[in-house]
Amino acid sequence: MWSYFFCFATALLFLSCGRPEIQKYISNDSISPDHLDYTILNSNISDKSNLTEFFSNKSIEWKTVFKNSLSLGFQSSPVVVKLTTTNTTKSDILVLDLGNPLLDSVKIYEDGKPLPIKIGGDFLPHSEWELFSKSIAFELDWKIGETKTLLIETKTSSNISYLIRFYSKESFYLKENIENTILGFFYGTIFIMVLYNLFVFFILREVAYITYCLSIFFNLCLQMYLNGILNQLITLENPEIHNRIGSIIVVCSALSGWTFAQQTLNLKKFNPFANIFLRAVKIIAFFYIIVPYSYLPLGTAVRIGNLIAQVFVSTVFIVALLNYSSGNKQARLFLFGWSTLLFGILLYTLMLNGFLPVNLVTIYSNQIGSTLEAAILSLALANRINELREEKAKAQNEAVLTLEEKVRERTKNLDESLNLIKKDLSVAKKIQKTLFSEIKTADVRINFHSHYNSMSEVGGDFYDLTQVKHDYYRIFVADATGHGIQAALITMAIKAEYESLKVIYDHPDDLIFHMNQIFINKYSNVQTIFTCAVCDIDLKNKRLLFASAGHPDQIQQRVDEIKTLPRTGKIIGLLDHAPYRLVEHFIEEGDRFFLFTDGIFEQFNPEKELFGENRLYDILKENAKQPLSIAMTNVLKELDLFTRGNSNQDDITFIGCEIQNLN
Repeated sequence: MWSYFFCFATALLFLSCGRPEIQKYISNDSISPDHLDYTILNSNISDKSNLTEFFSNKSIEWKTVFKNSLSLGFQSSPVVVKLTTTNTTKSDILVLDLGNPLLDSVKIYEDGKPLPIKIGGDFLPHSEWELFSKSIAFELDWKIGETKTLLIETKTSSNISYLIRFYSKESFYLKENIENTILGFFYGTIFIMVLYNLFVFFILREVAYITYCLSIFFNLCLQMYLNGILNQLITLENPEIHNRIGSIIVVCSALSGWTFAQQTLNLKKFNPFANIFLRAVKIIAFFYIIVPYSYLPLGTAVRIGNLIAQVFVSTVFIVALLNYSSGNKQARLFLFGWSTLLFGILLYTLMLNGFLPVNLVTIYSNQIGSTLEAAILSLALANRINELREEKAKAQNEAVLTLEEKVRERTKNLDESLNLIKKDLSVAKKIQKTLFSEIKTADVRINFHSHYNSMSEVGGDFYDLTQVKHDYYRIFVADATGHGIQAALITMAIKAEYESLKVIYDHPDDLIFHMNQIFINKYSNVQTIFTCAVCDIDLKNKRLLFASAGHPDQIQQRVDEIKTLPRTGKIIGLLDHAPYRLVEHFIEEGDRFFLFTDGIFEQFNPEKELFGENRLYDILKENAKQPLSIAMTNVLKELDLFTRGNSNQDDITFIGCEIQNLN
């Protein structure tokens, strides 16, 4: 799909941007050098500040170039180009376009003038360039029909290459606009492919799409760097960053490309040796970015980056070729995609060296090859995903043959385990029920009523009603952290320790203090914490004694007036020697006391609305004249209505006590 789209759009673009009349106008309003020579400076030439001697120095060996393009590769010494040209355009101001955006330093000398007439290069911020262009260009005053000889001295850490031509300002910017339109198409196509495959990743969740997106994204950044767009639009004020970022982009492109090749070609399965080899070169390349890159001279860093790029292209091509020859069908599209990229690079290189004519196809053969490569690799990725799906479907079909039997066997084992767990929980539930005491007293002065409902088979609440003396009763309520079996085991520990203390201490605060010390010293290794409240009712002295360890406020009701019995200390098991206060109130006939855990009011309805303490207070006030058991039953009914039958969101313990007669 992408290939058809690209070919159709490319044809339309070239027809619009490459119209004969536009190309003819640019060609007629621009000129190439009439004569072009070059030399590489050496140590014998000491006076580099005065290059006027170059025009007459017979000892300098000049090499003639019979075209307007020149490529010399990496050169550590400066290169001087001497050109002679006659202005045959209709403009007396010409733009000299060197056709290279990556020359570090450029000085232009004119015959008879000892100082450079123009200075530039990408070591200068782009905002200080003479012209707003992708490549390095200079504006020169040049009378119509005048012949001039210029010297161009260049230094760069990158490849030294030129595509020299003179334009009138109008034809130069027209050429720039056409080039920007074509490059915008290529960049836009690749960027759309990045977004498209990123969207596919979010649908399929295949990691290969991410590595593919990274690969073509860094390839896009690399093309923008090589064409000068990155410097023109992004790094324009930071020449140091611009000169170093190219190698980083190259290495990032190589790392993502190697990873994509490993995943798409499934090297781990089809070629483990190649997979290990690519992993090794990835580690070396990554080490180059992380450690020594910041400390290397710029020229060395650029050369190493160029070497990594060459290793990347060659290793991926060779690995794809070997996998294709060994019968890996997936390597066919992959190899074809890389071939288009290499062919585009080859056309561009042949153009720079004068073996091919300069036209739209050769100028942008690198971009065409990159875009075709991205489109074909996208098809290869889709094909790889289809293969994975087919393999998955085949594996599923094979698994189905034995799956039912395995499911039946597993289900049988699970049923047996579940039945065993149910039996164990049933026994645990019966055991836990024995922990709760019911007071059956003939004492007409006081009446008790209790309700307990665990969230699951077993719970984390515990309560105890004890007649300490003839006219002295003690109520204990505790709520262990958590739910289920863990909390139930804690309640057993609470029960065991409370039984040994409940008749020893006369006051609730002393009782809770010693409970805390026991759990701090004895159970600290299992981090056992719980809240509790102790309420003593002294009928003889008509007193209520109360203490609480982090427990919710309990309730004292007199007719329709609600008073709270607040917490008087910290949760048990948190702080060594924690202090606890004692609360003392006088009691009257008709007083009611309600002790409970937070499960009575921390319940939610389907709208996530909390039942809350205020709603509990209101219900108790409404039922103040009802018998104690009916009042408590109505509270539980209202709670069930509020939660719409789903009140088992927490363990519920609810205890009521009513003073009937104090005589």
